[in-house]
Amino acid sequence: MVERYSYNAAADAPSVDSADRVSWGSRLVAGIADGILSAALMMGFMMAYSSATGAGVTMPLKALGALVYGVEALVAGSMAMLAGAGIQLGFSIVLGILFALCTSRRTSIVAEMLVGIVVGIAIWVAMELVVLPYMNPTMAARIALMPLAYFIAHLLFGIGLGLTPVFVRTFSRMRHDHRRMERPAEALPI
Repeated sequence: MVERYSYNAAADAPSVDSADRVSWGSRLVAGIADGILSAALMMGFMMAYSSATGAGVTMPLKALGALVYGVEALVAGSMAMLAGAGIQLGFSIVLGILFALCTSRRTSIVAEMLVGIVVGIAIWVAMELVVLPYMNPTMAARIALMPLAYFIAHLLFGIGLGLTPVFVRTFSRMRHDHRRMERPAEALPI
C-alpha cells in the first residue's frame, strides 16, 4: 500500500481573523475623516497664528487660493478663501485615504504617528523647496514671514495623519457592530 501525502498551502498560510479585516468602504470613510481632521489641525493652527500676529485670520486660506488666483487672491475675497480651503481639504483627504489604505486594525498608533510626522516634514520640505517657489510665489512670500509656524503646522498635519489607525478601528468596528445587529437572533441549544 502506497501512502500519499498532499500539501495544503492554504492550511499553512497565515489566516486573517475576521476581526482584523477592514472593508474598503470603512477604509475610505476613515481616510476621509482623518484627512479632514489633519486639514483642520493644520489650517486651524495657521489661522490662529496669523490672527495672533496681525496678518489676519484668513491670510492662510487666501495664500493657498493664490495657487488659482495669483497675487489677486490676497484681495479677492471669499472665492480665493474657498479655493484655498478646497485645495487644503482635497490634498488632505487624498493623503488620509492613502494612509487608511495602508493601515490595518493592528497598526501601532505610535508607529503610524512617527510615519505621519515624517510625511508631514517631507511635505514641508517639498513645499519649501519645490512647490511654493515655482507654483505659488505669493504663498512663498507669506510663509517666509512665519517659517516656524509653517513647520509646526506640518507637524500637526503629520500628527493628524498618525491618527489613521484610530479612525480605521472606529469605522471598521461600527460596520462590524452594525452587521451583528442585522443578523436574526438564533436559538441557543439546550
